[in-house]
Parts: sequence; structure tokens; C-alpha cells
Amino acid sequence: MDIFNEKIDFEKIVCHSGGAVGADSVWDSIGKEFGVVTRAYSYKTKYHDSESKVEISDKDYEEGTEAIKKANKTLGRFGIAKYMNLLARNWAQVKYSKQVFAIGTIVKAGTKSPKGYKNNSKYDVVDGGTGYAVQMGIDNERDVYVFDQVEKKWFRWSYTSLRFVATKGVPVITAQDFAGIGTRELLPIGEAAIRSVYEKTFSGIE
Repeated sequence: MDIFNEKIDFEKIVCHSGGAVGADSVWDSIGKEFGVVTRAYSYKTKYHDSESKVEISDKDYEEGTEAIKKANKTLGRFGIAKYMNLLARNWAQVKYSKQVFAIGTIVKAGTKSPKGYKNNSKYDVVDGGTGYAVQMGIDNERDVYVFDQVEKKWFRWSYTSLRFVATKGVPVITAQDFAGIGTRELLPIGEAAIRSVYEKTFSGIE
């Protein structure tokens, strides 16, 4: 599904993220080296201290709660209500982006994640809270990429086979607005994957 062939201004690329420690913060910090502005979304919390913090509107939050409920029909997880402020703000990451780049772990249908969580759905999903933003991206037909820190390679969601398919190389940013997100438990290989996306995207740009 190559639907993102727009001409972009490489001096005005925006990363939509969450400002959390780990992958979110690294997308932000490395992005700065390339002139990328990050919008780190928050909703009514005193624990969000990113310099790139952007408070979402009540409207976006309300949309987010509905988007999370839809995503959870695939993810099938329990006890999400108490985390809704955190999860629903992730909708803004997807809403304002055309591409999603996430660092995490893909859990195949019927298998368990490294933490013991079982994927009871019939689709590939991403472990942890990152899985909600990824699933919302899929639900809204974004161009979705995941770097799996266990498999140590990039995957792209296929809207044809309805699963994650390994890419032939490092993906690049091809949309003016993208989501750069991922696990708090970022490994060195995950950080290197983030840098590789920026380096390949901006290579040869004068």
C-alpha cells in the first residue's frame, strides 16, 4: 500500500510522539540533530516533563478513547480504563501522522510475548502500550513500521496479507508528519534503528 508519495519539505518534518523515556525521547533527541521538530503529546498529567510537550484538546482525548476501544477489539486486553489518559493521548500521534515508526516487540497470533502476555487475536500485534498506537495506526490505514528488538529487524504492516512483513532494509520517512514512538525499554539496537531511519531519510539531502 504505497499511498504516501507526497513531496515533502525535509526542513519541516514533524515527529509526533509521547515524550516518555525510552524510544519516544530518543526519536525526539536524535531528530533534533536533523532539524526535526517533535510534538510530544500529553493529557492532564503532571508527570509529562518533555521540552516538546503539547497538551491535547478534550476533543482529541474523546476521539482517542473511542480509537482505543476499537484498537482493543483486536488487542483484547483487560483493565485499560485506569490507563485511559495515557493511552487516549496516543491517538494524537496517529491522527496527525501519515506514517508510524515504532520500536518494540511483535507478538504473533497465539504466541506469548517475552513477558508472558499471550496474543489471543488472529493478527500480529505489538507488545505493551506501544501496541495501542500501532493498532490505531493500522485501524486508520497509516503506513506502519515496527522495529522488533528481539528479531533485530524492521517490519511493515501489510494490508494485503494482514500481518507484519520484514522489510528489505531500513525504512525512510516519506511523509511530512510521522509518529516516532516505542517501548520505554529501549535497547542499544533499538536506538541504532531510530538513528538509521533518520540517517537514511536525510542522506543526500542538501
